[in-house]
Amino acid sequence: MSSVHRPAAVPLAPPDPVERATDDLFRAYVEAASDIVYTLDINGNFTFVNSYGLRLVGATETEIIGEPYLKIVAPEYHEPTLAAFANLLQTGELRDYEFVVLTSTEERIFVEVNGRLLLQNGELVGALGIGRDVTERKRFEAQLKMFSKALDSAHDSAVMADLRGQLLYANLATERIFGHALAAVERSSVDIFFPASGQARWLLDHAVGEGWSGQVVCQRQDGRSFPALVSVSPVCGEDGSPTAISIIFRDITQLEQFKAELASKNLELERANRLKSEFLANMSHELRTPMTSILGFSSLLEQQVYGDLNERQHLYVNQIHQSGEHLLTLINEVLDLSKIEAGQMNLHLAPIAVDALCQDALTMVGSQAAAKQLMIHRAVQTGLAPLVADELRVRQMLLNLLSNAIKFSQERGEVGLEARRDGDRILLTVWDQGVGIPLEKQNLLFQPFQQLDSSLARQYEGTGLGLALTQRLARLHGGNVTLESAAGEGARFTINLPLDCREESLMGSDTVAQAVYPRAAEMVAQGGLPPLPGQSSGQVLLVEDHPVNAMLLEHMLTYWGYETIHVSNGQAALDWLGDHRPTLVLMDVHLPGMDGLEVTRQIRSNPNWESIPIVATTALARRRDRERCLEAGMQEYLSKPINSAELVSVLAKYTWGDDD
Repeated sequence: MSSVHRPAAVPLAPPDPVERATDDLFRAYVEAASDIVYTLDINGNFTFVNSYGLRLVGATETEIIGEPYLKIVAPEYHEPTLAAFANLLQTGELRDYEFVVLTSTEERIFVEVNGRLLLQNGELVGALGIGRDVTERKRFEAQLKMFSKALDSAHDSAVMADLRGQLLYANLATERIFGHALAAVERSSVDIFFPASGQARWLLDHAVGEGWSGQVVCQRQDGRSFPALVSVSPVCGEDGSPTAISIIFRDITQLEQFKAELASKNLELERANRLKSEFLANMSHELRTPMTSILGFSSLLEQQVYGDLNERQHLYVNQIHQSGEHLLTLINEVLDLSKIEAGQMNLHLAPIAVDALCQDALTMVGSQAAAKQLMIHRAVQTGLAPLVADELRVRQMLLNLLSNAIKFSQERGEVGLEARRDGDRILLTVWDQGVGIPLEKQNLLFQPFQQLDSSLARQYEGTGLGLALTQRLARLHGGNVTLESAAGEGARFTINLPLDCREESLMGSDTVAQAVYPRAAEMVAQGGLPPLPGQSSGQVLLVEDHPVNAMLLEHMLTYWGYETIHVSNGQAALDWLGDHRPTLVLMDVHLPGMDGLEVTRQIRSNPNWESIPIVATTALARRRDRERCLEAGMQEYLSKPINSAELVSVLAKYTWGDDD
C-alpha cells in the first residue's frame, strides 16, 4: 500500500469528546444531504450509507451494511467500477465517475461519484464516496444528442444565431447547401448566406415577434446565387424574451427549374389552345356561309314560293330546315366559346330591365315547355334596379339554362325562373324537378363537350357546350354560375352577376392580359417563364425601395431572361429615363420623397415617355387604390405579395411579340 497518496485520504483518529461532537455534527449534515454519501472498507463492502442513499436504492441499513458495493451496480458497469475502485486505492481520488445503480425495484439510476480514501492511525481503512443522481441530466443529454442527429440528418439547412447575427450553430446540411465548412460557419455572421448585406439584417429584425417565412435569394460559398424558402423565428429564454434566432433554409433550385420547365410546356399548350380556338372561330365563320344558303333555300321551298310541294316533299324540306337550325345553333356555340378562349369577345354593356328580360326568355322557351306540358313558375323580386350587362349574352345564358331544365324534366313536371338582389349582386336562378345531377359528375358539367351521359346510347342530345359557354359568359361579366343538385332531385343553377358589370367585367381595359391569355394564371401556377440563355426578353425598370422585394423581383426577371435596372426612388427613375427607354416599368407606389403616383404623372407628361407601359406594384389592394393608380396613368395593378402567374400575364401583354 506504499503507493497510496496519503494526503488525499481522510484520517480517522481515536475519538475524544470534542471530536465526537464534531462527528455527530458531520453525521447530521450527511444525513440531511440530497446526495448519496457512503463509506466502504478496503474490500469494497459498505460500512455506512446515509438516509438519502438508502431511499435511493430502496434498502434498509441492515440489508446493505456489510454487503459489497457491486450489489447495487448494474452488471454492465461491474468491470469499469472495479477498475475505478482500484484506481481510487492507487491514486487516492476518484472524480466524476458515472455508473448505473439498480434499485430494489430494478429501476436504473445514473449516479456521478466523487471519492476519497479513509485513513485511521495512518493506515488505509477504506474509501468515502459522494454520489449525485444525474438520471435527468443523462436523459436530457440523450435527447439533445438525438435532436442534434435529427438536425444533422435534415435536408434543410438549420442555423442558430444571436440577436446580432453571429452564428452559434449550423447543421451538416448547411455545409452541403452553402459550401461553407462548419468550423468557418460557426465563427461567421449570417451575412455570408446572402448576396446583399441588408438582407440578413432585415430577416433578423423580422424574426423577433411572430417570425417570418418567404422566398429570398441566397448565395453559396462560390458566389453563385440561388432561390430559397427561408423561415426565421425567435428562440426565447425563460422570461419569454428572445435570446437567439432560428433560421431554416430550403434550397428550391430544382423546384424552380421544374416549375420553369412546366411553365414552358404550359405556355406551349396555351399557344396550341389559342391557335385551336382561333381555328375554330375561323372555321365557324366559314361554316356559317353555306348554312345561310341551306336555311334560306329550304325556307323558300317550305313556303312553296315557287310551286306546291307534295306531303313527302314538304316533310323532307321541313326536316332539312330544322336540322340546319340545329346545326347553326351548335356552330354559334362553338364560335362564342372560341371567341371567349381567344380573348376576342366584346361585351356591350347597357342597363337592362331584369323583369322584362326574364319574361322575354320564358316566352322564347314557351313552345318547348308546352310540348312537354310543363308548368313554368316565374318569381322576380319587385323594384329590382337595372342590371348593367350585355343583354344579348345574359339572355343567352338564361336560354341555355332554361332549355336544359326543360330537356331534363319529365312530362307534366315543373320548372322555374327566379330573380332577386343580394347586396350589389343579381342572382338569376333556373330550377327544375328533373333527373338531377350526381355529385361525382357535377365537376364535369362546366367543361366543354362534357355531358352527364356521354355514351353512344345517351337519351339526351347536345354537344355539352351550353353550360361551359354559360359559365364563361358569366365570368366575362365578373360573375359566376353555381349548382345545387342531387341525383333524382332536380337542379338549381344560379347566375351570380354584379349589379354593374362595368366595374368587374374581364373585358375592361385593365384586364386585357387575362382576356388575351385566358388561362395563363391557372397554367403557370406560380412557375414563371423559362430562362432564355443568351437572349433578352426586354428591359424592365424596377422602381422599388424595399431591398428584399427588389432582390426577389430582380432575380425572377433575370431568371426569365429580362435585363433589369433597379432604382430605389422616383427621382432616380426619372433621371435614368432621360437616356433610356425600357420595355416596361414596375413602379412601387410607396417611395421615399416622391411617391409612385407622382412619378407616373411626370412620366406621362413627357411626350417621349407617355407610351411606356407602367405597372403598379403595391401592398394596397382596395378598389379605390387601384383606381388611383389607373388615374395616374398606370396600365396595370399588381398587389403584393406579387403572384408570379399574374406577373406573367403582364409580361405577356407588354413584352411578348405577336409571334409569342
